[in-house]
Amino acid sequence: MSSDLQLVGIDLGTSGIRVVSYDRGGNVIESSSADLEAQSQSEWERVMRGGSPVLEDGEKICSADSTSGTVVMVDEFGDMVFPPIMYYESAPEQAEEIGSYESAEEARNKGISISSTSPLPKIVKIREEHPEKFENVEWILSPTTWLLYRLRYEEGRKWRELETDWTNALKFGADITIKNPRWFESLFEDAGVPLDILPEIRRPGAYIGSAESELAEDMSLKGADLYQGLSDGNSSVLAMGCLQPGDYGISCGSTSVAKFISSEIKTHQAIYYHKHPIEGYIAGAAFETCTILRWFCDKVLGVSQEEGLKLAKNTKIGSEYAFFPQGNRSPFFDPDLSNVVGGFGPYQDLTREEVIGRFVRGIVTGIAMEEYLFIPLFENLFDISIDSVYFLGGGSPSEDDPFNWWDELRASIWDREVIKMEPRTTIGSLIPASLTASIYDNVEETCSLLPRKQKIVDKHEEITSGYKEKREKFLSKWEGIRELSPLI
Repeated sequence: MSSDLQLVGIDLGTSGIRVVSYDRGGNVIESSSADLEAQSQSEWERVMRGGSPVLEDGEKICSADSTSGTVVMVDEFGDMVFPPIMYYESAPEQAEEIGSYESAEEARNKGISISSTSPLPKIVKIREEHPEKFENVEWILSPTTWLLYRLRYEEGRKWRELETDWTNALKFGADITIKNPRWFESLFEDAGVPLDILPEIRRPGAYIGSAESELAEDMSLKGADLYQGLSDGNSSVLAMGCLQPGDYGISCGSTSVAKFISSEIKTHQAIYYHKHPIEGYIAGAAFETCTILRWFCDKVLGVSQEEGLKLAKNTKIGSEYAFFPQGNRSPFFDPDLSNVVGGFGPYQDLTREEVIGRFVRGIVTGIAMEEYLFIPLFENLFDISIDSVYFLGGGSPSEDDPFNWWDELRASIWDREVIKMEPRTTIGSLIPASLTASIYDNVEETCSLLPRKQKIVDKHEEITSGYKEKREKFLSKWEGIRELSPLI
């Protein structure tokens, strides 16, 4: 293996792209990013060029991650027939129809969920609304797969024998409960979507070929070896260092994503499963968190998140207002269950700043409680003790960042060792790629070099003891609110 080897990870998100080059030791060589202004092929290609650093010549391996559930429909040359159908777009009528099929019930038993935002209903909707244009669709892909083959094939060359990774395939309708995942055929047959426009399913990290396009040349990737990637959530899991059964982590951003690495599938209404690229399965749940705080501070309290957190830090334990998160994505999956705030009233002896502090502390405490819920859930489901939590997101290394206090509040409420990891999502897709390419001898060496620990988040015994009893009351009251919500 060449000494000047570069590992290049590409993260294509909903708002932009980041491209990072690492050396074999996991050190950053070059990094660059660019913002998206629209969702289209031309705009995606613009940010791919603008968001890529100028890389030195030499041997390179490359992989990518992107948002899961977004649909890209292309013709035989890989050009988009329709603009990307984003993961948040919906097709409720088609979802209701597909959900009534017997095959849909069988698919649910395999962990394949069908909702209004699932890819399959949106594909059917496009086909129904644009039947003639749909005839030009040669391939239906995830953004990750499209990106990698856009680098692979020269312009004007037909795209043939495409493959996709099983993490991005799941939401489209892949059965990941078997050794070699495959499309759930009866579901696609009932929906009238031909399987020959779907790529074969392969392990993340499987070799694709060499990057030969003009776009690859513009990104300093001409000749790079390309490997199957991951969905962004799964890339974050690996970047946290969750590589073996028993590992547990939470990544926190606009949403919080809890992930536990298991050796088997045990069904539960609050969690879903991915097949792990290395060993076992990834049991997970996702729910809105920082989005709630940001909205509440901006729309209701009229302060920045930073100012709100500073005021919350000075609020006494137990004086915060009670906040119960929505629970519409997990654990309740109830779209009618709204956020609930209780315990507040017209107290004249409080200043505006004190009231804001109580509101914000209630919100961040409620979110930390929701995140905590999944620790005992996974412990009980898999009969295991989770002593450490890998943590991605939250505050910056700066001591003045008020989000660091929220990290400490989380660690105190979770009452576990919290290992904060460096935010390097792009390394996640490179872990299975590097193992396929035999860059490292084993998983242990890979894990020691690529994911990076930032620090152990301090917890405070006073806060831990102060909230220990409140955790149980919180969960009990939250469940009661869910039961009452249809009556409200």
